[in-house]
Amino acid sequence: MQEDKDYNKTKCGFVALIGATNSGKSTLLNTILATKVSITSHKVQTTRNQIRGIKTDGDTQMIFIDTPGIFNPKGKFDRAMVSSAWSAMNDSDCIIFLLDAHKGITDTFNNIVKKLRTVQTPIALCLNKVDLLEKDELLKLTSKIMEIAPDLFKEVFMISALQNDGVNELIDWVKNQMPQSPFYFDSDIKSDLPLELRLSEITREKVYELLHQELPYAISIKTDRIEEGNNSLTVRQTIYTSSENHKSIIIGAKGSKLKSIGTKAREEMALIVGQKVNLFLFVKVKENWRDTPEFFTDIGLEFKK
Repeated sequence: MQEDKDYNKTKCGFVALIGATNSGKSTLLNTILATKVSITSHKVQTTRNQIRGIKTDGDTQMIFIDTPGIFNPKGKFDRAMVSSAWSAMNDSDCIIFLLDAHKGITDTFNNIVKKLRTVQTPIALCLNKVDLLEKDELLKLTSKIMEIAPDLFKEVFMISALQNDGVNELIDWVKNQMPQSPFYFDSDIKSDLPLELRLSEITREKVYELLHQELPYAISIKTDRIEEGNNSLTVRQTIYTSSENHKSIIIGAKGSKLKSIGTKAREEMALIVGQKVNLFLFVKVKENWRDTPEFFTDIGLEFKK
C-alpha cells in the first residue's frame, strides 16, 4: 500500500465491470487506462479471470476489475468464470453494468438485473456501442430498461468504449463513488496482473486473432519461464490444446501459423516490457486440461471439486 499520501485527502476503491460476454468490458478498461491490460477478441468469454486495472486521477485511485462475461455455465470451468464475476461484484464499492446496446435486452440481461437487485452497491448502467444505433432506437431501449428496473441504476451512461465517447463522464461518476482511503498502489501502476499471466494473455489473444475461424476455445497458454538478459527478455511459453487436430491448426503448414502468432505476440510483449523479447512457443496436447486444479490456479480461478 502506498505510504506517501495524506490519507485524509485521498480516495481509493474497487469498481466491478459486469456484463454479458462480448459487451465490451475489456475494451472499456483498456480505454479508461489508456493502455492495454485486458485482451479483446470477437470470440465470447475471452476474459477468464479477474483482471485489475488501476487508474489514479489526482487524489483518487480507482481499481477496476474486468470480470469474465456472464453467461449460462455448462461445466466446472464455466461455473468458475461466472463465480469469479459475481464475487467481484460483491467486493466492490461501485458497479458498472455494461450492456451491448446493439444486442439490446436479452435473457442474460434479465438474469444479471435479478442478481443486481440483491446488492446495495451503487450501480451505473452503461449502454455501450451506441454508435451502432439510431437515436430513436436508443431512446426506446433506454425506456424499456427503465420499465424493467426503474430504481436499480444510480446513473445511465451512453458510451462507445471503442471510440472513447462518453467515457470521461463515466469516470467522473466513478470518482465520486470512491471512499476515503489511502492508495493501494503507486500512482504510476496500471495493473497488478503478474507479468507471467499478462504475457500469457497476449499470446492467447494472438491465437484467437489469427485462428478465430478454425479454433474453438480449447486452448490455454502458460508462461513457463522468463529470463532476463542484456537489454532483452527471453520468454518460453506452452500452448496447451485438447487434441492433435487443434495442435496441427495452431502450428500450421511448416510452422507458418505458430510463427505468425509468435511474431505478433513478441511485438506486443516488447511494448509492454520496454525491451526486446525473444519468444519461444511450444504446442502440447493435454486432454481434459480444463478440469485440472493447476489450470484453474494458473489463471487465478478457484477450483471446486
